Amino acid sequence: MRAWVVVAAIVGAVMVTVLTYPTVTKMGSVGRFDTGDGRFSIWNVGWVSRALITDPRHLLDANIFFPHTGTLSYSELNLVAGVFGVPAYAVSHNPVAATNSAIVIALWLSFMCMWAFVRRLTGSPLAGLVSATAYTFCPYLLAHTAHIQLQMAFVVPLTFLALHRLIDLPTVWRGVQLGLAVATSGLACGYYGIYGGIALGVAAIWFASSDRAYWKGLAVALVTAAVLVGPIMFAYHRARADVGGGRVITSEDLRHYAAQPIDYLSSGAKAHELWQPAKFSGREPLFLGVTASILALFTLVAAARGRRLTVAPWTVAGYAVVGAFAALASFGPSGMLYTLLFKTVPAMGLVRVPARFGLVTMFAVAALAGVAVSTIRLRRWLALVFLVMVAAECGAQTEEWGWPSWPVRAMSPVPHAYRVLATLPRGATVEYPFPYTSENTHNHTKAMLMSAYHWQPMVNGYSDIVPDDFYTIMLPINAFPDAESFAIMKQYKVRYVVWRMNTYDAESRARLDARFPPFMRYLKPIVQDEDVWLFEIVDYP
Repeated sequence: MRAWVVVAAIVGAVMVTVLTYPTVTKMGSVGRFDTGDGRFSIWNVGWVSRALITDPRHLLDANIFFPHTGTLSYSELNLVAGVFGVPAYAVSHNPVAATNSAIVIALWLSFMCMWAFVRRLTGSPLAGLVSATAYTFCPYLLAHTAHIQLQMAFVVPLTFLALHRLIDLPTVWRGVQLGLAVATSGLACGYYGIYGGIALGVAAIWFASSDRAYWKGLAVALVTAAVLVGPIMFAYHRARADVGGGRVITSEDLRHYAAQPIDYLSSGAKAHELWQPAKFSGREPLFLGVTASILALFTLVAAARGRRLTVAPWTVAGYAVVGAFAALASFGPSGMLYTLLFKTVPAMGLVRVPARFGLVTMFAVAALAGVAVSTIRLRRWLALVFLVMVAAECGAQTEEWGWPSWPVRAMSPVPHAYRVLATLPRGATVEYPFPYTSENTHNHTKAMLMSAYHWQPMVNGYSDIVPDDFYTIMLPINAFPDAESFAIMKQYKVRYVVWRMNTYDAESRARLDARFPPFMRYLKPIVQDEDVWLFEIVDYP
C-alpha cells in the first residue's frame, strides 16, 4: 500500500503542475494581480510568512491602516497559507512566490487528503485518484483563485479522514488527531472551519457508536481544537474590538450571498454550456462536473436498489445526508436551515456567504463518485478512463484562458522606488493615488501589494473592517501637497510619500505639478522615475 501513496503523491504533483500551469514554472512572477482580492491575498500571505520568520510576536500588527495595530485581524488571518509560504519567502523574500507555493502545497494536500479519505472509505486507490482530481480541481476552486483562504480546501477531507480513523479505532490519540485536523481547518479558512465543522458534527452523529471510547475521543477532539484555536481567536477578537468588532452581518447580506439551486449546475467550463449557454457570471459555480456527478448518482441509485457496493449502505446514506445538509444550508435564510444554524452556532456571526457551504456538498459528491469507481467490476483501465475524463473537465474550464485554464497574469517588474524605500529607515508611508470612493477603495490593494517589497507602515489599507478615521482622511489627503493634507501627514507622522505617476492622465498630472512649488522646501525627492516618485517629508508648514 505504501507504493500507492507514492503513486498518489506523484500523480497529485503532476496534476497540480499541469492544471495550474504556469504557476509552478513561474512561481515568483505570476498571480492574480488583476483583482483586489488577488493582490490582497499576496500581501496577506507575504505578511504572515515574513512575520513568522522575523517577528511572530507582532504577527497581527500588519503594515496597513497606520497607526492602528492588530490590523491583520480586520480580515481573514490566513495563518495556514502563511505557514505554507514560509519556505519560499525565506529563500526569495518574494510575496508572490510565497503565495503561489502556498496554493500549490494546499492543492497537493487537497489531492492527497481526498485520495486517502476515499481509499480508506472504499479500499480502492484508483477510486481515490478519480475523487481527488474531481474535488481538488473543481470549478468552485478555479473561480476563487484570488481568494487564498478558499484554496485551503484540503481541510474538509482531512477532518473527515480523521473522523473515520476515530470511528474505526476510538482512542485518545485519534481524538487528538481529529482535534488537530479541526484546528487546522479553522486556522486555514474561517468558512471551512465553521461550515466544515458543522458538517463534521452531522457526520459524527450519523456514524455515532455506543462505545464510550468513541464519545471520549470526540470530547478529546473538541478540547484539543479549543486549546489550539482559542488563544488565537482571543487575540483576533481583542484586536478587532479596537474598531468596534467589525461589521454586523444582516439577513440581507446572507440572502445576497446565498446559493441558488441552479448554482449546483453552474460552472465556468466550456463543456458545460449545454445547459448554461450564457457565460458564468456572478454565481458560485458549485457543479462538480459531469463525470463525477454521474458516478455519484450511480452510487445513490445502486444503494437505493440494494445493489452490492464496496461500502455499507449506511455509509452511502451518511454522505448523501452530509451533502444534502450542506446544500440546504448553502441556500441561506431561504432554506431555513441556515437561519437555525445562524441563531444556534455562535461562530456563524463571523461569516456571511452561505453559498460556501457548497464545498462540503461537492466533497460528498466526490466521495460518492469514488464509491462508484470502486464498485464497478471491470478492469482497472476503466478507472483510468474516468480519471482522464475528470481531469479533462477540470482542465478546460473557460475559453478565455485556454487549456489548462488557471487564471494567472504575469507581474510587471517592481519599480526602483520601492526597492529604495525598502532600504530607508522605518517610517509611515502614504501612496498615491489614494482611492476614496466606495467603488474604488479596493485599489488600495495596489499599494499593499507593492508594500510587500518594502514593508514600511502604510496609511493606505483595504480589508473587511476599515477604521472610522480612515474614512475621515480619505478625501482631504488626496490634495497633498497642500496645507490641510500636510496637517493630516503630521498627525499620522508620515515620513514617505509615493506617487504612481504612470496612473495619472495629463490633466491630473498638471494639477499635481501645480501644487508642488509652494511646498517643495518641506519635501525631499529621493526617486523621480517616469513611473514612480518617492519623496521624504523633511519638515511641516
